[in-house]
Amino acid sequence: MRKSLLFLSLLLLLFACRKWAADDLDFLSQRAVYNQKVFAPILGRTTLYSQIFNTDNSTTPIGFRILNVRYKKDGKPASDFEQQADVLVWKSAYTGEEKSLAEIENKRAVERHPIFEIRPTSGDFVLWAEAIQSNMRHQPDSGYLFDVEATNSGGTNTYKNLSLMPMREQPYAPYEYDAVTGIHRANYPNPNDSSQFELIYNHPGVYSMVDDDTNLDLKGDSVRVFFHKKGTGNSLSFKFMDKDSLPIDPAKFNLTPWDSLMHGFDKKMTTTEVTYQVAYPIPAMRFRTRYTNGDGSQAYVKFSFTRVAFGNVRQTGVLDLNFNIYQKGDWEIIFYFRNNPRFRDE
Repeated sequence: MRKSLLFLSLLLLLFACRKWAADDLDFLSQRAVYNQKVFAPILGRTTLYSQIFNTDNSTTPIGFRILNVRYKKDGKPASDFEQQADVLVWKSAYTGEEKSLAEIENKRAVERHPIFEIRPTSGDFVLWAEAIQSNMRHQPDSGYLFDVEATNSGGTNTYKNLSLMPMREQPYAPYEYDAVTGIHRANYPNPNDSSQFELIYNHPGVYSMVDDDTNLDLKGDSVRVFFHKKGTGNSLSFKFMDKDSLPIDPAKFNLTPWDSLMHGFDKKMTTTEVTYQVAYPIPAMRFRTRYTNGDGSQAYVKFSFTRVAFGNVRQTGVLDLNFNIYQKGDWEIIFYFRNNPRFRDE
């Protein structure tokens, strides 16, 4: 009987101890680290740095916040990250099969966010495209240093001296201007003589097209591509110019599937241009569709025509381009032929 009472007393004591015992603490590894510490996004593009924090088997979720933002140049405190902007956020999935501009826009909504922020439970960083509207510094300025605090009930880690060094805006790609200086890029054949140079231009792919004067094959560098913003709307036009800067009728590219050339709407075709209403940026997001290249990172357009060449051979000429446009507006992409292509039959 005495043994039974002793056992019962010990059991009650055990339950009482468990009642007042602290819950198990989370684990926060001292070896949990950021795999990337220097960030150089391009202003004007929404850039997400994801899966850059290695938890080293720490208990999740972990809470993250940015601390001690300062200018790298002089160490003075900076409040630039705190600037708020109305940003465009996807609320439902983009598929590339939307049938109207309104259908695309209805999948996005405006939210208020800091222009550069940390995802509070993952440690991911986001620079919003709308940061271009702020006074955020960009290279060649040295940018910003900041710290990140990571916390769970097991403790706190602080990661010091992460660096944000934004690049100046590049509203389209491919881009022919230097990412740091903004000067038109050039080739300098003689490094010791900067007065001798050749400007670098964008070129499309050119296939099975011949010079109308010489009958020689046209090379890629014989066609230049220019991006020109002429308004603030939501349109994109394609134009073709000959060597005398006279318009080439788009109808000459008689194999081009104009109605499915790109993810655009309300096509209008004249003798000088083809115009679509489009959602920006182009492509709307990095996602492979029938309007993009293989990994979905760029829009892809292909213009083609057929003609009868010498020997009664049917020839298909092709002009194609991979590109991006990040800034909303009324844009033109102009293909300027330095040598006139031959469209006529032999």
